[in-house]
Amino acid sequence: MRDTMLDERTKRVLYAVVESYIEKPEPVGSRYIMKKYGFDVCSATIRNIMSDLEDAGFLSQPHTSAGRVPTDRAYRFYVDYIFHKALLSQSQEIKKIIESLTKKLRKLRNNMDSLFLEATQSLSQATRYLGLTLLPATEKTALHRVDFIKFKEDLVIAVVVNDKGIVKNKIIKAYPEITQKDLNSLADFVNQNYHGKTIDEIRVDMMIRLKKEKLFWDKLISKILKMCQEALNFSREDVYVSGFYHIMHLPDFSDIEKLREVAKTIQDRHLLLKLFENISEDEDMKVIIGQENPVEEFRSFSIIASPYKEKDKSLGVIALVGPKRMNYQRAIMLVNAFARSLTRTLSD
Repeated sequence: MRDTMLDERTKRVLYAVVESYIEKPEPVGSRYIMKKYGFDVCSATIRNIMSDLEDAGFLSQPHTSAGRVPTDRAYRFYVDYIFHKALLSQSQEIKKIIESLTKKLRKLRNNMDSLFLEATQSLSQATRYLGLTLLPATEKTALHRVDFIKFKEDLVIAVVVNDKGIVKNKIIKAYPEITQKDLNSLADFVNQNYHGKTIDEIRVDMMIRLKKEKLFWDKLISKILKMCQEALNFSREDVYVSGFYHIMHLPDFSDIEKLREVAKTIQDRHLLLKLFENISEDEDMKVIIGQENPVEEFRSFSIIASPYKEKDKSLGVIALVGPKRMNYQRAIMLVNAFARSLTRTLSD
C-alpha cells in the first residue's frame, strides 16, 4: 500500500499515531487515539485501521497486547505531510531565538570560527538534539592572502587566509635552497595575481602554468608552483558538533550501549564528512529518516539539514541529528530559520 493509496481517515489515524508517539515514547493504542483526536468511529474500527497500517509497513507492534509504534515509513509520511507548513511557519518563541542569534552572529562576523561555533551550539540548545555545522569548503572560498614562513631547512609553513577570515595553516615540503626572501617574493606573487580568486580557480591556473613550464620554464619555477599547489590543497575537515550532553537525557538513548554507539559515531570525523557528502549543498532543506541514510552508521537517527549561503552561492550545511522520534515540525522550523540567519549574516 503506497502513501497515495491511503484514504483520508487512514491518513488521520497514521498522523495521530506518529504525533502521539513523538509526544510520548510509548506504544499507541486505538482507544487513546479515538479519545485524543475525536474520531467519530469506535476504537475497534481504529484498531482495524492500525492493523492494516501495520500490514502495509507503516506501524509495528512490539508485543501482541501492546499498541503500535511508527516505522521509518510512517515518519516519512508524517514529515511529508507537515513539511511545507513547517517551512512557512515560525512561532513567536522561534522568532525570539532567531533575533537573539542574529545579534550574536553580527558581532562575530570578524571571527568565522566563533560565528559557526555559536550557531551550532545555539541550534543544539534550542532543540536538545545534536547540532552540526559544516564550514565553507576552503577551495570554494576566495583567497584573501597567503604567507610562507621558513620552518626548517626543507619545510615551510603556509598560512592561508580566505575571504571569510578563516585561517588555514599547512606545513609543506620545500627545496632546501629556498630562503625567506624567496618565500616573501612568492607570497607577493600569489597575493598580487590571485587575490579574490577561489582556491579552485588558482589551482587550475597553476596547472596550466605547470604544463607551459615543461616547454618554457626551468625546474626552479616548476618546484615553486608545485609548492604553491600543495599549500592550497586542503581536505575538508571542519565540522562543528554540539549537544551530546542534551541527547544523553532523551529516553531514546537511555540504553548505555546505544549512547556509546552515538558517541563513537559523532566522534568519527570521516563519518561526519561522509554524511555531509550525501547532503547536496545545492538543494534546499533535506530530512533523512533512518534507513533512508546511505551512511549506515546514521540509520538510527533522523537528520534535518539545510544549506546556508552567501547571496546565491551555497557555502556549507547546518544540521540537526536526533532520534527518529523527534519533534519534526519544530526542528524543521529551527533549522530553516538558522540557515537563513547564517545566510543573512554572511551576505551582509
